[in-house]
Amino acid sequence: MKLLQVRLVVKDFKKSVIFYRDMLEFKVRWYQEDMEYALFDIGETKIELLSRKAMAEVLGEANIPIEAGSSSNFILDFGVEDVDISYNRLRKKGIEFLTEPFDRKEWGARVAHFRDPDGNIIEIYKMI
Repeated sequence: MKLLQVRLVVKDFKKSVIFYRDMLEFKVRWYQEDMEYALFDIGETKIELLSRKAMAEVLGEANIPIEAGSSSNFILDFGVEDVDISYNRLRKKGIEFLTEPFDRKEWGARVAHFRDPDGNIIEIYKMI
């Protein structure tokens, strides 16, 4: 098996599209507003956004439960050329970070963390 894409089932489709397209500057490969679906081409693996309502229709369910709290069961991890430059660029766009850039010597990496509009944790990462 090969991971093709990660699908995020989102509460606010338009807000999430703006975040991934405009704030993170991911290239839109396919966008279907009436279906509330977007596919972002970010390299070998893609990211899909699908509204909770649309996913519930796909599954034939009335709705998809929204978890209480704001923790994630996963982290989207993106490699960047320079964590500090990326951090400053994203902060200027209004993204609030959970952590400032810091070195994880045990990983041999520099990282920083923030959340998307649905509370999913995103890490920017660079080997040091």
